Amino acid sequence: MIRRVASSWWGAPLALLIATLAAYGLFATQQGYAWDDWGVIWLAKFTGPQGLIDYFNHARPLWGYFYVTTTALLGTNPLSWQIFALIMRWLAALGFWWCLRLTWPTQPRFAFWAALFALLYPGFSQHSIAIAYGHYSLNLAIFFASLSLSIMALRAQYTQIKRGVLIVVALTLSALNIFSVEYFFGLELLRPLFFWFILGESIQENKPRLQKLFRHYLPYALVVLTFIIWRGFFYESTLYAASAVANPLGALQALPSQLVGAIWNAVFAAWVNSLHMPPAALMGARLTFIYWALSIGGAFALTFFARHMQASEDAPATTNNKSNQWLALGAMGLLTAGIPFYVARLNVSLQFPDDRFTQPFAFAVALLLAAALERMTHFSWRIFFAGLLIALAIGAQIQNAFYFREDWKLQKSYFWQFYWRVPALQNGTAILIERPPFAFTDDDAMAFPTNWILFPHLSGAPLVMQVSLATRLSFNSTTMQFATPISGQLFTSDFNISPDKLLMTQFAPPSCLRILDPIYDSHLPLAPLADLQAGALVEAGIPLLGRRAAAVLPASNVRVVQESSDASMPESIFGPEPAHTWCYYFEKADLARQFGDWAEVARLGDEAIAATFRPDDLSEYLPFIEAYARLGREKEARELTLKTANAMPLLAPALCAVWQRLALEAPATDAAKKYIRDTILKLSACPVLEGDP
Repeated sequence: MIRRVASSWWGAPLALLIATLAAYGLFATQQGYAWDDWGVIWLAKFTGPQGLIDYFNHARPLWGYFYVTTTALLGTNPLSWQIFALIMRWLAALGFWWCLRLTWPTQPRFAFWAALFALLYPGFSQHSIAIAYGHYSLNLAIFFASLSLSIMALRAQYTQIKRGVLIVVALTLSALNIFSVEYFFGLELLRPLFFWFILGESIQENKPRLQKLFRHYLPYALVVLTFIIWRGFFYESTLYAASAVANPLGALQALPSQLVGAIWNAVFAAWVNSLHMPPAALMGARLTFIYWALSIGGAFALTFFARHMQASEDAPATTNNKSNQWLALGAMGLLTAGIPFYVARLNVSLQFPDDRFTQPFAFAVALLLAAALERMTHFSWRIFFAGLLIALAIGAQIQNAFYFREDWKLQKSYFWQFYWRVPALQNGTAILIERPPFAFTDDDAMAFPTNWILFPHLSGAPLVMQVSLATRLSFNSTTMQFATPISGQLFTSDFNISPDKLLMTQFAPPSCLRILDPIYDSHLPLAPLADLQAGALVEAGIPLLGRRAAAVLPASNVRVVQESSDASMPESIFGPEPAHTWCYYFEKADLARQFGDWAEVARLGDEAIAATFRPDDLSEYLPFIEAYARLGREKEARELTLKTANAMPLLAPALCAVWQRLALEAPATDAAKKYIRDTILKLSACPVLEGDP
């Protein structure tokens, strides 16, 4: 039975689909949006097709029409896009398998190994950014369809008319691929090598073989040449400049180091990184078990399938000659894959987000690995090493998807807290954050869901911007004083920071989102200068005010937060409102404190405490302490103050500042004055507030 399936025309496509689901499908229903996906889906929702076309005119004008079509079909549901990305990734691998089967019809196992390794290639980690990379996979599928059709036409198994149709379609798809996105230009340069190998089956002499190659490849060469002229001399991208055209000498000098670094990362480091064990402490026992089951079980099933493929009847010498062709094709692929990135002076690395540049290398690496397997003399060794590589690659991709899933959970937590804390915001506000809190979404991308929540009926450009101090502004710059407006440029839009419309925020889980207020937050303990130390302390639940945030804090204007608007959460993206735990009560209490509604703050505190919710960050008790004290519940306020100070002495200045403010506002009774005075004396470190005697 398994031999019949393995030998059937649909056996390998089915096995590749199973591999796709094993490596990329586990968390598909639990993913959302990240990175550039936010900009694309927001533009599709709020500006329509023209907004998408204008957006892609920055770098890839033809590609915008792809997105216009797909966003119209798939809408804004993240699951639809995850399914789209899975299908496109499978189709790209299927197209690669198809062209290899057409080129070497008697080598089905080689074609399967190569397609499988390309599908699972561990150097690329961003499959979960489904909108963007689903379209990259779509372009790959288009390229391999073009290559396969051109191979079919070359083999002359059809009438002249049918061959002409195949060539026209192949040329159209080739142009559609390289004029849409330049990433896979280097793969297009491998087409004549495929033709050369195929022509060698019937033409042994080099001269007539070259002549026939020239005739057949000429139309495709004209497409490539047209693209080079257009991209190098007529179209100027505002995102990726062709620096090699502007400075050819500098590009040539940098090329050797770029080439060596790219090949090292794509071939060796990518697979070494796949040796990382799963984060069992984060995943938990159940997910860790599933991880191992999919990695090992998937490897066993796929190698068992390959083991039963029909063996080649070629003579050993013929097989060795073909394996030399595979090695040559893989080596050439390594040399050409990075051309678009070398031209733009972009380094191929394995760090997010630059590991996206490894995508075209995956196919050359897969060819080399498959060729190496087929050259092994002992079949059992082939199966062992293939299974090991498959298990490592599946495991690496499951880990990548897990980290994206965790980052999406963090995004959902942030935006729900933002929605609770900021019901409305003045147009033109710049929301400042020390650095983006998410691993896979920067400040530019954060602006889109923020505007989606605040202005759900907007039609046009975003009204609020998110700006990271760490990446957009210099910490030592005088601009940090925000005495004058500050302008800058992001890929999606410009930002203009007006000094009277700044809102400084801080989100450092396990703490809740904090809208920083110069009055209430200036006495929080400062973070160490070393980012690693600060991060470790924050993860341990120590409340800290970042150095950049502290520098900007005096300019933070909480008055830009307003009480009522049309704000709403897009539940099709973020899901239903989560259960109200501590952070809900803190955000609502912080909002009520801003507007002086102390009764509401106290009510929320009573409700949270009655429900046995407690903060991970003890500084989040501050609004409730002040509300209790202002409402004549000094005893409760004092007990909570001293309990907090004993648990975390670092908060003594911030706690004392609450009581000092109360003292300055002349409490109504002598008893209240005494309570305040006694509490201040019990706190060992008190700041000097304006108005103190």
